[in-house]
Amino acid sequence: MKRSLLVFILLLFCPVGPAFAQSGNTQNSLLPEIDPQDIEIRSEFRARFPGIRRQPILGFNPKPRIFRIDPNRTPFMESDKDAVASIVLTQLDRPTPPQKIILQKPPRTRAFIKAGFGTFITPEIEAYALHRLHENSIASANLDFSSSDGHLNNQDSGFRFLNIDGVYGTRLNNGAKFSVKASAFSDFNHLFDLSANVPNDNSGTAKKEYQGASAGFILENNSNALEGWEFYLNGTLIGIDLKAPNTALRGNQSEQFVQSGFKKTWAGSDIYDVFTATINVKGGNYSAGGAGDTQWINSSATFGYSSLFNYVTKIKLEGGIGFLSDGFRSKPLFISEASMNHGIQDNINLIGSVYTRPEIKSMSQHHQTNRFLNANSQTRYQYVFGIDAGLEFSPIPSTMLFGSFSFQSTDNYAFYARTTQTFGANQEQTFYGINYATVSTFRVEMGVTQKLVNNKIWFDGLLYAQRPELKTGGDVPFEERLGAEGAFNIRIADPLIISSWAQFKGERENPANTSNLNGYILVNGELNYKINEKFGVYFKVLNILGEKYELWEGYEERPFQVFGGIKLTL
Repeated sequence: MKRSLLVFILLLFCPVGPAFAQSGNTQNSLLPEIDPQDIEIRSEFRARFPGIRRQPILGFNPKPRIFRIDPNRTPFMESDKDAVASIVLTQLDRPTPPQKIILQKPPRTRAFIKAGFGTFITPEIEAYALHRLHENSIASANLDFSSSDGHLNNQDSGFRFLNIDGVYGTRLNNGAKFSVKASAFSDFNHLFDLSANVPNDNSGTAKKEYQGASAGFILENNSNALEGWEFYLNGTLIGIDLKAPNTALRGNQSEQFVQSGFKKTWAGSDIYDVFTATINVKGGNYSAGGAGDTQWINSSATFGYSSLFNYVTKIKLEGGIGFLSDGFRSKPLFISEASMNHGIQDNINLIGSVYTRPEIKSMSQHHQTNRFLNANSQTRYQYVFGIDAGLEFSPIPSTMLFGSFSFQSTDNYAFYARTTQTFGANQEQTFYGINYATVSTFRVEMGVTQKLVNNKIWFDGLLYAQRPELKTGGDVPFEERLGAEGAFNIRIADPLIISSWAQFKGERENPANTSNLNGYILVNGELNYKINEKFGVYFKVLNILGEKYELWEGYEERPFQVFGGIKLTL
């Protein structure tokens, strides 16, 4: 009975289990959940996606899933307004634009004045002023003045130098530029005392006075950096008066000369080719004591060509003819020049030139070179043949080393020597005269330009050795064999700059004396302090070492001297 009841119960529950499994709640089923998107539809169409592996149907992982996706989920669709509303307000600000850079002309100095006073009652003034009349015209003026009451105890000594320049420039309607320049000067120099054997009328120490004026204009029209033309014309009047205590030494000279020229430049058919045609004429008249008036002329016509090859080699060729006359001889002379600048590397340049050119100095240029020149001298033209070769090397930025070799052979080279005159039974040396001879000069130079700290510390220097030799033998009088120049600047603070410059000249030959002129070293310094943008002060010291030296035999130059003054910039 009991066994029959147990069999009946098993037969009753056997068909119920599968039916309940198929119709019951799927959440409690052990079958995997299949998302409709994960069902692979098989058909004859086969999609190919190279590089993408077939992924298995999700859900066939025996491990239970942690996250379940609701099949009835709704995707999130965000509107534009909702997207903007979710952004923080500070993110809606306009980004800062890049700084705008506007190129402007630097402020132009309208006026500059440097005025000071030094020992030996030595005032000095440098002044400059500029005024723009209107958009196309400008005018400027320049003043240089210095003088001294003397530094020698045994004789009158001193000088005065005054020079005034004025310039007016304007731009014409066709693009041309027209400028006019006028200048005037007045200065004097005391000369050295002569020997006691030279008769003296007790009029004091000899001195020489200069007065002069010049005026001219320049008209130019340049369409670009390579093409254009220029014409200039200038005239000069000069008077020189030598006042000596002896009538035999007194005299005066006057000189008038005019110079004019025209230059035309144009580009060639090939890039970097530039052609130049030039005509220059300079002529004048001067008086030479009892010799009357003498006329001289220096004229030339040349044609030039320059170009750049392979962006590393620049050449320049020039040739032409010149006609010169000095009142004693007249001759046409050939003018030529061939120069080269070759970049061996980015920091090494090789330069060289060969040239022939005629030259003539005006009498005023001779008097400026040697202020002890007499009033009876005459000028001659000279012809120069020269060779130059040099090397420029920049091992690091802001540093330039250079060296060069040159040779010049000059016919009718002008040099100065004391003249000898007879007074009674004695022959005495008086003032200087001009001599002419054939001279050959060998010269070697070495130098450096360095900026140790940009706009803070910088210096440059030059050392040279030369042999100016007369064809008849011996050195050219009063020209050194060794020399050096240098300058050093340091900006301690923005308003404070200390500068120093020095010069060395070796021993020089003096043919009229048994002993040569000694060499000398001049060391000078200056301190500039800017109080504000307009006002500043300066302190200057000349000949710090107190050297007793002579530029020309017979006259001792100024010893240690101190200056101080103000600077005004507008």
